Amino acid sequence: MKRLVIIYAFLVSALLFIGCGKGLMESGDEAFEQKNYTDALKYYLEAAKEFPDDVSLKEKIAISYFREGESFYEKRRVIKAFEARVKNGMKFVPENPSPNMVFEVSQIHLKLAFAYKQTKAENPYQKKKYLDNALDFIEKSLAYDSSNTDAHAALAEFKEEHFTSLKEKGLTAYNKGAQDPLQFIAADYYLTQSIKLDPENQEAKKYLTLARQKALNLLDPGMNVPIAVTDRMENDQYIAFLVVVYNLLPENLYVTAEHLYLVKKDGTAIRGKTSGMFTTALQSKSLANGQEMAGVVAFPLPEDKNFARLEFRKDGEVMGYKNLP
Repeated sequence: MKRLVIIYAFLVSALLFIGCGKGLMESGDEAFEQKNYTDALKYYLEAAKEFPDDVSLKEKIAISYFREGESFYEKRRVIKAFEARVKNGMKFVPENPSPNMVFEVSQIHLKLAFAYKQTKAENPYQKKKYLDNALDFIEKSLAYDSSNTDAHAALAEFKEEHFTSLKEKGLTAYNKGAQDPLQFIAADYYLTQSIKLDPENQEAKKYLTLARQKALNLLDPGMNVPIAVTDRMENDQYIAFLVVVYNLLPENLYVTAEHLYLVKKDGTAIRGKTSGMFTTALQSKSLANGQEMAGVVAFPLPEDKNFARLEFRKDGEVMGYKNLP
């Protein structure tokens, strides 16, 4: 008899558990339909504690974050809040998303691109940053869904509006580099952006390579942690760079070789390390604002040597980088 009571109690608990989860998801669906995305998230996230592997639920959470960010931007025009909610939503996109999820991810990145394009900048630096972000989000939109005709149209419009201007600014900056070497950094930036819009433009490609060669050992004052490369070495195991790291952050910055990443053109990154094969290895050290340090950082040599740039990362965020020729 006692055993039957225990089994009955277990079944009742299980039914309550399932019913509770179902109720949460239904409440979330109802809130979503009413465009109350904050409440929808509350219900969905609670349901996810009970059903963490439910792919459909993950997609509902992701889309709710997207809608909440879009709605928040439409009401208050706070673009950072919009972007933050999209980033939160992307954490819930399944590894193998449904076709609808692919469409939603592509569309929300395109909407972010339009938001950055339309938002008025407060200064020239912010204007450049917003332009970068708009182009980056158009590219991400197409990366998620190459059939997105709206994104293709946006990229074509962006090219028509900005390619000639970006290329001319790049060439002008390059020509000024003999008198002001920092202009090579500006040339790198403008020509890099122009190449994104027209990858086959031979003149832009030629001067981009030259600008990157000239800018390689220059510190970019526009970055939080500018880096420079003054030498390059290679053996059968490693490729290594003599790197200068400069701290422009207001607080102290702890630097190790593991903060440096060698990024390939396909986006994969190789983490740096110290190696006894090279002299003057980069030592772990704390830098105050305005201080710099130099040393050799080694990277395990991959078969594919199609390298794009070096990055300094802190807590997963790129704080400084140097494009490689």
